[in-house]
Amino acid sequence: MEVFLEVLQYTIPSLIVLVFTLIIVRWFLKSENDRRKQELLLSQNRDSLPLRIAAYERLTLFLERISAESIIVREQPSARTVKDFQAILLSSIRTEYEHNMAMQVHLPTSTWQLVRNAKEEMIRTVNISAGIVKPTDPSIALGKTILEQYPNGAAYHVKRALDALKNDVQSFYNI
Repeated sequence: MEVFLEVLQYTIPSLIVLVFTLIIVRWFLKSENDRRKQELLLSQNRDSLPLRIAAYERLTLFLERISAESIIVREQPSARTVKDFQAILLSSIRTEYEHNMAMQVHLPTSTWQLVRNAKEEMIRTVNISAGIVKPTDPSIALGKTILEQYPNGAAYHVKRALDALKNDVQSFYNI
């Protein structure tokens, strides 16, 4: 019995030291793993942040280019009739959108949906405005009608998408 007590007298403190050592090693390895994950995320953000910012810049430019004021001034000189102007505007909006579609990978889904909604609403505004005027009228009539219709719908969607883009970019700096 004495031998058993003596063995326990040496074994129990050794087991306690072993348990504490295992706990400390486990804690150290976990904190080291967390530190490495943070370094990896920081490195990835450092590399991808310029790409993400460029995507936001391009989509901001896209939204500005499809806004009624901008697209009408830019495209009107090349159209003679309402029908021609409508085709040119729709083509311009779709082309701009297609050039910027790849940027969606850098955006949250909700923000990209707002950008798409703005594009669709602008197309809708062009089509509704073209239905209000005669197809053979001069292109200026369609431009005027679009500018009258624009604040009622498309302007709201463009502004909402621009605000979402700005908020997303601000979140990059508020980390």
